[in-house]
Amino acid sequence: MRVNRLLSMLLIISGQGTVTGKELAEHFEVSLRTIYRDIEKISEAGIPVASTSGKGGGYYIMDSYNVSNLFLNGDEAHTFVAVMKNLHGLFGRNEAFNDILLKVEHTYKREPGKDKLTLNLSHFSMEQEIKAFLGIISEAITENRLLVFDYINRDMEYLERTVEPGWIDFRHGHWYVIGFCRVRNDYRRFKLVRIRQLELGLPFAKRDVPEARIAEVIEHNYSQAGIQVVLRFTSRIGAQLTEYFEKEKISRGGDGSYLVTDTFPHEEGLLKFILSFGKECELLEPRGLRAELQQYMQNMLFSYND
Repeated sequence: MRVNRLLSMLLIISGQGTVTGKELAEHFEVSLRTIYRDIEKISEAGIPVASTSGKGGGYYIMDSYNVSNLFLNGDEAHTFVAVMKNLHGLFGRNEAFNDILLKVEHTYKREPGKDKLTLNLSHFSMEQEIKAFLGIISEAITENRLLVFDYINRDMEYLERTVEPGWIDFRHGHWYVIGFCRVRNDYRRFKLVRIRQLELGLPFAKRDVPEARIAEVIEHNYSQAGIQVVLRFTSRIGAQLTEYFEKEKISRGGDGSYLVTDTFPHEEGLLKFILSFGKECELLEPRGLRAELQQYMQNMLFSYND
C-alpha cells in the first residue's frame, strides 16, 4: 500500500541521513518517477524533505524536523528487532515482516557490535524444511487456503490430513500449526517436524470460533488423551528439573529426592523420555505404566544379547 511505503520511506531517510532516489526505487521495487511523486507527497504533508545533487547527494530531512521515537525505548526496540529478524529469516520474503523491521530499524538507530540479544528459532535438523513450511502455512492463513499434508502420528504412522489453518504457534522449542482437522473433525495442534509433503489446498470459509475457545478445546483433548505420571528423581539431578518440567509440578521428598507429578501423552515417546534420565529417575505411578516400562526395557536388552 502507498501509505505504508511513504511511512517506510520517511523512516529510511530519517535513519540513514541521506538516501538517493535510485536507492529508494531499488528498495521498494518501483520506478524512479514513483519515488519522485512519493517525495512530493511527503513534502505536502509538512515534512521538510530536501535534496542535494552530485556525489554523496540525495534526499534528507532537514535538521529542524525530528521523527521521534514514540513507542519504544532503545533497548526495547533492539530486543524487538532481534526477535523479528529471526522470524523474518524463517518466514522468508514476507511483506509484513519486512515493513515492521524496516520501520523499527530505521527509527531506532543501533550501535554496531552492541547487540544484547540474538535468537535462533530454527530446528537443528530441519531448518530449511521448517522455513519452507512456515512460508506455506503463513500464505494459507492469509488467503484462507486449506493445508494438505502427511502427518506422523504417535504410533509412527503416516496419515494424510486436511486442515483449516488458524495460526502458527511456537512453544517448548517447537513450531506448530493450529487448525481444524477435517479428518478428525476437531481442532488439533500439529508439530511441524512431523509434517511431510505439505501443500496448499482449496479456499475455505473461516469458522467463527474465538482463538481462546480453540485453545481450550485443544488442551482438553490433550488432557483427555494423557496419563498422570509420578516420577521420583535423585537429589543429584534435582537442580536441573526445571529444564524439563514446570516448577509447580516439582516437589521435594522427605529423603532429599524430588517428585514430579505431571500429565503426558500415553505413547512410546513417554517411555523414551523417562529412560532418557537413566538411573536418576524412577517411575512410581501408575503401576500399569511401570509394568509397560519394565517390558520395554526387557525388549531393549534383547538387542544386546550376544
